Amino acid sequence: MKDFMMMPKGFMGLPMEEEFITATENKKNYAIAVQDWNYGPEMPTNQPGANKEFYAKVAEAMQCDAKDARRKHCSNCEYYDNTFMTQVKIERIPLAAYDKGAGFRGHCEKLRFVCNDMRVCQAWEEREFDMED
Repeated sequence: MKDFMMMPKGFMGLPMEEEFITATENKKNYAIAVQDWNYGPEMPTNQPGANKEFYAKVAEAMQCDAKDARRKHCSNCEYYDNTFMTQVKIERIPLAAYDKGAGFRGHCEKLRFVCNDMRVCQAWEEREFDMED
């Protein structure tokens, strides 16, 4: 059984000196993710067949078909961190226009920016799960 961390009464987040990316670093790393790692789509949706051009491009980069590329999201990537403490850190980064309508925010540990669970990039790797006894 796991031991759970108890939050002190009145928990108000982390001290500012707790290491995390800055809003400026996030903006720069987001631009790199879009330009160099095919991060997208710009307007994510669960509608089958939407964003065909994006998924064809990212599928080619990932060396898979578009159907498999659609199954890959930041939220099921090895580098996606949306743990409680990471969410507290993410609150330091203001919402950007690209966050609207893109699902929950998480932190990409590989590209070091705040990503959205309904998007994907060619750095995606399958998350490995440890099965506990």
